[in-house]
Amino acid sequence: MEQAMAFDDTLETAKRQQILDGARRMFMAHGFDGASMNDIVREAGVSKGTVYAYFPSKEKLFEALIYQDRRRQAEQVMVIENIERPIDVVLYELGLRMAKLFCTDESLAQVRMVIAVAGKFPEVGQSYYAAGPAYAISQIAKYLELKMQDGTLQQVDAEHAALQFIELIQAGLVKPRMFGKISKRQPEEVVRSGLSLFLRGLQK
Repeated sequence: MEQAMAFDDTLETAKRQQILDGARRMFMAHGFDGASMNDIVREAGVSKGTVYAYFPSKEKLFEALIYQDRRRQAEQVMVIENIERPIDVVLYELGLRMAKLFCTDESLAQVRMVIAVAGKFPEVGQSYYAAGPAYAISQIAKYLELKMQDGTLQQVDAEHAALQFIELIQAGLVKPRMFGKISKRQPEEVVRSGLSLFLRGLQK
């Protein structure tokens, strides 16, 4: 009986993922408003009843997709290995991974869609923030707290410092791309200068 239940759970998870994958392709191709549930049903290769069994509305489907994608991206990027290395090396590598992710076409498209939808459906924006930015801030803050404890950094609000770090390593890099302007700045340059400014303010 337990084996049958595990098999059923696997099928359920696979079906849900099939719907999310189809929805992702439709949202990326047509945007939130342009992608209808009928389009998603057709792209996912399932019945409309199956889609609604998992997601009661297009908004809830989009919210689930955004949370899943952003959390997966965040977990892949927010890996801090060997914290005994020099802080400038650790934060540069981390910042560069983050900056490159922020600049991908998919990431920019998702942010644009979330901003467009969040005014009417605030829970979509909240899910996006919890899965991505809030997770990143918490992980960076934990690392900064360790560096404060060992005397590398001054004692400050770690979460606020983490937020400042994230802003600095994308300054002049992401927003121009977000609004359709070609930025001449490269991630390596922006992260290096942002990190330098960040550390000058916090290192003892």
